[in-house]
Amino acid sequence: MLKKLTPHIIAVLIFLLLTCVYMMPLFSGKDLSQHDIAQWTGMSKEIVDFRNTYHTEPLWTGSMFSGMPAYQVSALYPANLIEYVSELLFFFLPPPASYIFCAFVAFYLLLIALRVDYRLSIAGAVAFALSSYNMVILVAGHNSKAHAIALMPLVTAGILLTLQKRFLFGGAVTALGLSLQVYANHLQITYYLALCILVLMLAFFIQSIIGKTLADFFKASVVLIVAVIFAILPNITSLMVTEEYGKYSTRSQSELTEKKSSTGLDKDYAFSYSYGISETFTLLIPKFHGGASVSDVGENSATYKALTENNVPRQQAKEFVQSAPLYWGNMMSTSGPPYVGALICFFFVLGLFVINGAEKWWLLGATIFSFLLSWGEYALWFNDFMFYHFPAYNKFRAVSMALTIAQFTIPLFAILAAHKIFSGKPDFNSYKKPLLYSLYITGGFCLLFSLMPGIAGSFIGKADKQLEQYEWLLTAIREDRANALRMDAFRSLFFIGVAFSAAWFYLKSKLKLNYALIGLVVFITLDLWTVGKRYLNNDSFVEKKQNRKTIP
Repeated sequence: MLKKLTPHIIAVLIFLLLTCVYMMPLFSGKDLSQHDIAQWTGMSKEIVDFRNTYHTEPLWTGSMFSGMPAYQVSALYPANLIEYVSELLFFFLPPPASYIFCAFVAFYLLLIALRVDYRLSIAGAVAFALSSYNMVILVAGHNSKAHAIALMPLVTAGILLTLQKRFLFGGAVTALGLSLQVYANHLQITYYLALCILVLMLAFFIQSIIGKTLADFFKASVVLIVAVIFAILPNITSLMVTEEYGKYSTRSQSELTEKKSSTGLDKDYAFSYSYGISETFTLLIPKFHGGASVSDVGENSATYKALTENNVPRQQAKEFVQSAPLYWGNMMSTSGPPYVGALICFFFVLGLFVINGAEKWWLLGATIFSFLLSWGEYALWFNDFMFYHFPAYNKFRAVSMALTIAQFTIPLFAILAAHKIFSGKPDFNSYKKPLLYSLYITGGFCLLFSLMPGIAGSFIGKADKQLEQYEWLLTAIREDRANALRMDAFRSLFFIGVAFSAAWFYLKSKLKLNYALIGLVVFITLDLWTVGKRYLNNDSFVEKKQNRKTIP
């Protein structure tokens, strides 16, 4: 028994170590400076003070607008015992470190449920948990979003186990995972997960027709319906009050317009954060569109040189390049890209050649679906239909968030492809062409932009209007944007080379399996760790006293 558990214990210890090291300042008397959490602390202070004084839940607060229900700002639901299960998954770590650890464990459990080698499962967990988008949203203070994303794999694991005819166990995991997911209280992420599961069920339904196993599919579906009911019941109070309040919010029909074209948000508002089509390549090359809106380009940059040559004082020039407007995508601003890793992208493309069946079509379909949703106003032929006709879709804004589906499906598909390569005896002849095709597609793409970054576009961003009277400065900034793309393209090319080499030499029996798999874990960690640190690093933390000064 202990021998069987040893690999999983090792995995958990690795996740714990990575979490603690990445969030080290959190364990040395500091807090992560999170803008949205600071705002929430101020908004909820009246509620918290009332709760601590009278030991009961207030139902109204005057701290927001002209007054609003307190349960939409801060509310405790002591009857919902799922909270205690959530603490176990967090390993009693403080937030937001707990969300990263939860993401590690949940994705690992999903891959183990799919019978993937534990070493590759560790690699997949690292790819999912350390995705740059997770770091970006934690710095912003989107804790509930990070919490909900972390639990996506656990829900999926339960559903796949159920479809494998492990009805009782799969149904129980689904009910538990979904209950925890809803408890995280980010309904937009839960909605995207539902869309992902919809594609999954459609793919397996078609497979059951082809394989003449419809009876088993319908049995699994009944079990899953029951599991969903059990998942909702512990959270029914919070869901009902949210549904009640929604009727009086901007997420319902306006009473001020004669023509009611939408039963939810205004379309322009909902699509205001639409991801540009070419920005999707940030999944492979993090600075394909400059990275974050505010970036440190350093004193060796063209921007710094231009500033000093135009008689700007050196101190002022240094301050400017520390927050240069490097982002030049289609959104007004961004805190960072949803980079999933160059190694992961290589294995994802490889999966297109080596994986067949329902797993391929639901993961590929869900990924493409998320791309289309995230493009918003740039793919109106698709998103107009979704906005006006798909149930409840118009209740949500910031459609770029749909890429959280791809953030989940791309690593999963990539690891399944890697598992196909590294399981069993090396078979070089069978996988030679798929490996080369994947290298040509991903590596060739990166090589192209590392040599000729100018083909990516004009490097003109929406924020440039603020500096249009300084054409000399904009020219320098655009040069730095091109250079950022070039350097990150080279960077991604390197990691693709590592992925290709590990698979190639293993299949040629020149690299032992253990070395290949450990190498993948190390380089996936290195790849995502270094990009994540661009957005969530030691400078993101402040002393606890300083963090609490925002509240009187």
